[in-house]
Amino acid sequence: MKKALLSLIFLLPSISLFAQHLVKGTITDSIGSPLDAAVVVLMNPENGNAIRQGITSPDGTYTLNATGNMQIYISSLGFQSYISQPFYVASDTVIPTIRLHSENFKLDEVVVVGEKQSPSIKIEKGKMIFIPKNSSIVAGSTALEVLKKTPGVFVDGENNISIGGKNNVLVILNGKQTYMQKDELVTLLKATPSAEVASVEVIHNPSAQYDAEGSGGIININMNRKKSEGFFFSINNGISYWKNLRENTELSFSYTQNKISLSGSYNHAFGYYDMDYGMQRVQNGKDYYSPTQDTDKRKTISGSLNLEYALTDKQTIGGHIDINTLFGPGQTHTITKIRDAETHTLEQTLYAGNDYYKQKGNRYGGNLYYTAIPKEGVSYTADFNYAWFDGGSGNLQPNTYVLPNGTVAQDNLYKSVNSRNIHIYALSYDQQHPLWNGEVKSGIKFSSVNADNGYQFYNVADGAEIIDASQSNDFRYKEQILAAYILYTHSIEEKLSLEAGLRGEYTFSDGKLHAVSGKRDEENERDYFNLFPTFNLNYQINDHHALTLSYASRIDRPAYQDLNPFEYLLDELSYWKGNPFLTPQKTHRVAVTYSHKRTALTASYSYMKDYKAQITDTLSVNKVIMTPRNIGKQQRISLTLFQGITPTQWWEMNLNLIGYYVKNDIAFDRFRLFNLDGFAGIFSIQNTIRLPWQIQMELNGSYSTKRLGASNEYIEPSGYVDIGFSKSFANRKWTINLAMSDIFWTNRWDNYSSFSGFKLWNWGKSESRQVKLNITYRFGREKNSKHSSHFNEIDRL
Repeated sequence: MKKALLSLIFLLPSISLFAQHLVKGTITDSIGSPLDAAVVVLMNPENGNAIRQGITSPDGTYTLNATGNMQIYISSLGFQSYISQPFYVASDTVIPTIRLHSENFKLDEVVVVGEKQSPSIKIEKGKMIFIPKNSSIVAGSTALEVLKKTPGVFVDGENNISIGGKNNVLVILNGKQTYMQKDELVTLLKATPSAEVASVEVIHNPSAQYDAEGSGGIININMNRKKSEGFFFSINNGISYWKNLRENTELSFSYTQNKISLSGSYNHAFGYYDMDYGMQRVQNGKDYYSPTQDTDKRKTISGSLNLEYALTDKQTIGGHIDINTLFGPGQTHTITKIRDAETHTLEQTLYAGNDYYKQKGNRYGGNLYYTAIPKEGVSYTADFNYAWFDGGSGNLQPNTYVLPNGTVAQDNLYKSVNSRNIHIYALSYDQQHPLWNGEVKSGIKFSSVNADNGYQFYNVADGAEIIDASQSNDFRYKEQILAAYILYTHSIEEKLSLEAGLRGEYTFSDGKLHAVSGKRDEENERDYFNLFPTFNLNYQINDHHALTLSYASRIDRPAYQDLNPFEYLLDELSYWKGNPFLTPQKTHRVAVTYSHKRTALTASYSYMKDYKAQITDTLSVNKVIMTPRNIGKQQRISLTLFQGITPTQWWEMNLNLIGYYVKNDIAFDRFRLFNLDGFAGIFSIQNTIRLPWQIQMELNGSYSTKRLGASNEYIEPSGYVDIGFSKSFANRKWTINLAMSDIFWTNRWDNYSSFSGFKLWNWGKSESRQVKLNITYRFGREKNSKHSSHFNEIDRL
């Protein structure tokens, strides 16, 4: 009898297990979008003890085993918790879809990430979100490197950023525009460590709530704003090497007690970085072959400090200051062989260089904000932002012509000094209210940018510096934008939701050029008003299938420096020159997206008028000049496929495939007309593989086919393959990352262009192949701050 009783006792768990049933359901936010990594708990309704628990999949679904009396509890960071009435599980049960309401209205636009142990990708509300957390490949690098590894995003050798082959992309930080020109933006991203990047959002058709800038779409880089229950501290130190040795250090801390939260960070990266590139052109019967070796010796240091105070449970004030600095020397060496184009006879050689004996690119920023949430669905936010960019360089430019017999035919030494001093202010107010079973968001924003660019050019002879008044100038630019928007979201029954918005922007700009010679003073003043409608219709076919139709109109205003008409010497045979007559380019884009669990397929069409691109043109019989121009119109049709695959429990794969057709109807002048088109594709894959001994492996790659460039150039195929390994110890307090990027050193930028009497080839690659080792130590617990605001002004400095 005792043996039988013991056998029954041991069999009872098995009997209970086989009697259990499946409990399934879906968790979404307030407008029906699936919530990933929400915590689902089945508990005993009598004592509250947890019986089963798990997290939702990327499509918001969950499946648990249970039987008997149950109560379901749902929790997700940034959303109000949910608890159901008790119910009885006697068979497989499907729980009706549960919608969670935001604790803070901003969380509908901020990515909230569960504690997943690997970098991940997801599609949410028509945008692709890349979460690089725990990636061994980007550890110890910069925010620019994170962009390069983001699926669908391409950063070429000249640091032009595109989405799916579309240029004119607006890069914003924490929902805020930066108003920085490309060079200054790249400087900022290079001075921002990858550890500070929480997620990258790729938004193809932004709503009216975003600034209308960026016809190619928006890339929103969400930075970590860590708070802790108590104290949190993290330190990362690493080295990387291929041609040069580099060292990086990252420190961050946060402390929360009662109503006050304080956090901060310090980061630096020291070491050299090499690039090899060149140009060959055939012009006026001559062949110019010009390889260049470029060594960047600049250092980056950055830091931030954030303070937040809860006035009440429903009101919060806060602010932060941040500093990003990039400074140090750099050198380029160019050898130009000048030959007869027919006989290939060497006629002379130009030895040219750029000795940047000083360089700086410093950005200082500050933000103050106030948020009030008096009741559910109602919120008010006021933001004030300020940024100051202080940049410049000093450059010695030797140019020596040598004949084939070794005789020096000409020896010139130039010196150039440039400075950039830019102040940016932005004040915004946003509010949200429930209306007609939906929600309405509205806001107003004023931004002001004042840029002062100085350029002095000197001829140096016998130790004396003589200013060249004809090539020295001061260019001042002022731009003010007053914008307002209204955005309404409404759910029609259970399956259909509509979002419609309208944004209006009034722009005033004034550019003043003062030449040192006093003979070429110019002023270009403009003001204009534009309306930008946006539309998004989402149809939830069932729990796993959805269709989305969206439309948006966008604008690209000229970068400030592009409006400066003066010529800048690169060497004696190549120049860069701005264009004061540039006009904004405008784009209309419509897209349809189908999504099913971890699959998303998007088809889109865009039309751009007053299309702007930088072209390379001839200047006199032996020189070339790079200059931006409005050159015509562009049309684009694209098809994008995102597919997440889990072949096994230990292998997660994300595929991103973009195919597009582009047509450029452009003209350099009335004699040089181009009607160009072509198909192209971009393929990227990310693999996360969990190896034995809790080692995580990443194997990522990307490939771009031959494609039509911004104007009349054709870009050769390129790509990369990265591999990385990471291992955590002591309950994830210690993490070691070992990675090698661009294993086969195939991430190049090679292109070809031509017109009557002129042919041009460009090529190059950087020190993208690196071996990197990083060690990270963490202490305490962390969570993300909720506040973000719209300070988007720095992308055009």
